[in-house]
Amino acid sequence: MTKIVILGMGLILAVSCKSPDQKEPQDATSVIEAEIQALPELVQLDPRAREILSTWPQYTSLENRLSALPNVKNREQMELLLEELNQICKQVEENAFPEPFEKPSVRSRIKVLRTYLGKLESANYYRLDYQEPVSELMDAYNAIRQQFNVIVNNSLTPDIFENE
Repeated sequence: MTKIVILGMGLILAVSCKSPDQKEPQDATSVIEAEIQALPELVQLDPRAREILSTWPQYTSLENRLSALPNVKNREQMELLLEELNQICKQVEENAFPEPFEKPSVRSRIKVLRTYLGKLESANYYRLDYQEPVSELMDAYNAIRQQFNVIVNNSLTPDIFENE
């Protein structure tokens, strides 16, 4: 009887210690590249807006770092890029905007951009799909660029609305 109990326990132990089938690890690089390749088209800046923005170093650095987004190869690079982008956005918010762009409409769009940076950061942290947050981030960036074009092309002055 004791031999049967010992044999049964040994059999249970052998079955429970069996290692599970291991799946091949998915190549993280190809996943990130595939998710980031389908970015929305950037809104073209008006030449007058481009001229004003070229004198704004914080925006220029934001533009340069966002252009590096499609070249991200792994999660660590994504994390570093997002840290840099958050710091740059903070600098943009803290420093003075060029005169025509010192408007609440531009400042609010910068805050929205930071919101989507946070969403992308959380997707990176929790290893979620990048496609939606990256697309929303680029849409927010396009909204900023579109607002620059609207401000530059606006021909109305506040004097028109004053009662005389």
